[in-house]
Amino acid sequence: MRLSTEETPVRVGVVGTGFGARTHIPVFQATPGICVSAVAGANKERAEKVAQKYNISHAFNDYRQLVELPEINLISVVTPPNLHYPVVMAALEAGKHVLCEKPMAMDANESRVMLDKAREKGIIHLMNFEFRTVPVRKKMKLLIDEGYLGQLYLVHVSIFTNFWRDYSHIMRRWWFRSESGGGWLGALGFHFIDALLCWFGEMVEVSAQLDTLVTSLKVKDFEVPQNVDADDTFSLLVRFKNGASGVFASSAVAHTTEMPRVVAYGSEGTLVLEGDCLYGSRRGETEMKEITVGDDESVQTENIILDPHYVPFTRWVQHIAEAIPCGQQVSPSFEDGLRCQVVMDAARLSSTEGKRVIIIN
Repeated sequence: MRLSTEETPVRVGVVGTGFGARTHIPVFQATPGICVSAVAGANKERAEKVAQKYNISHAFNDYRQLVELPEINLISVVTPPNLHYPVVMAALEAGKHVLCEKPMAMDANESRVMLDKAREKGIIHLMNFEFRTVPVRKKMKLLIDEGYLGQLYLVHVSIFTNFWRDYSHIMRRWWFRSESGGGWLGALGFHFIDALLCWFGEMVEVSAQLDTLVTSLKVKDFEVPQNVDADDTFSLLVRFKNGASGVFASSAVAHTTEMPRVVAYGSEGTLVLEGDCLYGSRRGETEMKEITVGDDESVQTENIILDPHYVPFTRWVQHIAEAIPCGQQVSPSFEDGLRCQVVMDAARLSSTEGKRVIIIN
């Protein structure tokens, strides 16, 4: 579907009044070429308050009303994961382009149907892997593609944070419920699974252990602590198609927060990503040296919301604003979301059954 000049700007309908209102809407509204025309949420009063705050024309408590609005070009799906499938499918049936939050769906079966429907309809399908736009991560991919590592041997990822506890006051109960698609593997792990696939290629084996270490948390909208049954800690051992192995360990209930650390060892070099810093050494060198990444001037830092998603999402939305009017399919897409979903499904199955799971691509 290609938009004519008369139909621009891209008109967005946002389904979700949590993260959708906190990050998606203000970024969309601040991006030239994009206008948010409607918002929908489970609570009509909350949706109306969001619409009033951001001067949005329409507010609904039924996403089906939103997707049928003729002026909407793009639906941004920012609901709990268990609602991604029905909302995305309704949007696709209505002929709307779709941006879907991660994780893509409840499982790979739902994800495949979503991708197949988007292809059938000839509709642009996008995943919100906004951290792909971070300059240091783009630099790491460039170096890997240029052969900095040589043959990859081993990747080690470690991320430990107290996010589950410190930010529970802004998170809804679904985050901590497996039936809603909650859990740390989907919330944090999905982003880094995407990064590993993007950097190093397909995974063919997964062994995993998922744990729920904290079983009760105080969360937004509830006066009493809520039961938790979704994972807050995980360890993954993966095998890449190229023969390399990967170790990925993370917890959201640690007592301290450390910078995400990715270490990649290869036959010709080593790369270490720590937060926004990148270090490397080539064969024969005895010390790691910081690698210059360069500044990204595409995003103005004035009045930036203090949210780690805001700047990366702003870069991604700027790209979307250029792609949609041209009818151009860009990445990350539903294809990328499905690849991640397959890995996450394999990790969950491995943890449940206590065995290695082979991934058939």
